[in-house]
Amino acid sequence: MLLEIENKPFTQFILILSLCLVSTIVFSLIGTLLAVVIYGINPLEINNLADPTLIEGMKMMQLFSALGLFVAPPLVYGLFTSKKPLKSLGLTSFPKSINYILILVFMVVLTPFLSWIIELNAAMVLPDFMSGIEQWMRDSEQNAEQMTKAFLTFNGIGSLLYVLIIVAVVPAIGEELLFRGVLQKVFINWTKNAHIGIWISAILFSALHMQFFGFFPRLLLGLLFGYIFYWSKSLWLPILGHFINNGTVVIVSYLYPETLNETSSPFGEDAMSIVVYAVSFVVTSIVFYSIWQLNKKNKKDEASFRA
Repeated sequence: MLLEIENKPFTQFILILSLCLVSTIVFSLIGTLLAVVIYGINPLEINNLADPTLIEGMKMMQLFSALGLFVAPPLVYGLFTSKKPLKSLGLTSFPKSINYILILVFMVVLTPFLSWIIELNAAMVLPDFMSGIEQWMRDSEQNAEQMTKAFLTFNGIGSLLYVLIIVAVVPAIGEELLFRGVLQKVFINWTKNAHIGIWISAILFSALHMQFFGFFPRLLLGLLFGYIFYWSKSLWLPILGHFINNGTVVIVSYLYPETLNETSSPFGEDAMSIVVYAVSFVVTSIVFYSIWQLNKKNKKDEASFRA
């Protein structure tokens, strides 16, 4: 059944929220059930992150939860709202091959500047009257960091591939489907302004991670991926960038596990590091501009960019 809601952004928003809610509950229940049956874990007693069996069960639960929240809802949404759901989600547009090379270069040269933003965000201090909120935020951040370290444990190449699927492949595809493929287009249609739509979806993208001291670097990535998608009309470019960002962390953790306990910037904290950050920003801007120039002649009907 095809829903006639192309020009009803509020209805589109309610629909995707409803699909996310129902799908997350269903997939999470399935993932939890499988984790209990296969690994024998108790989902109500997840507190020993040193237990490898518990970690494996949590990985399965995380995988199904991500599939339920990010992957299934946009696909079902596409089926409900478009005769060509894959096209409406930006999955049938394949830009020139040079774009993929530029995305790879873009993510590499962005790394130092992004690292600097991460440091600034982590050093954020709230006013004294918000000290209680700040402590809660830091506790949440610490719990998330411990969970990430627990997930980035490996028992050979098979384990590496499994973690890559959980941490890089599914988030890259799913989060881009939801936030760029659906929500960004909904908000652009709703506000009648591409910039506002991109900013709203990027803010939601960062906020959903519930890691407050990583909010601004994720916001930056959300904005960059949002504009790249808007220019190219292809979801594969932000998916590739997202995968490189997440996958690099997994690969580095596999090859150099000692880096998980490092808190300082890999680019140093001296005067030279400022030069590195500045160069990174300039080169990133040039590559970003090149991507825009390469795709600005893409004059496809704006209707293809609607949900």
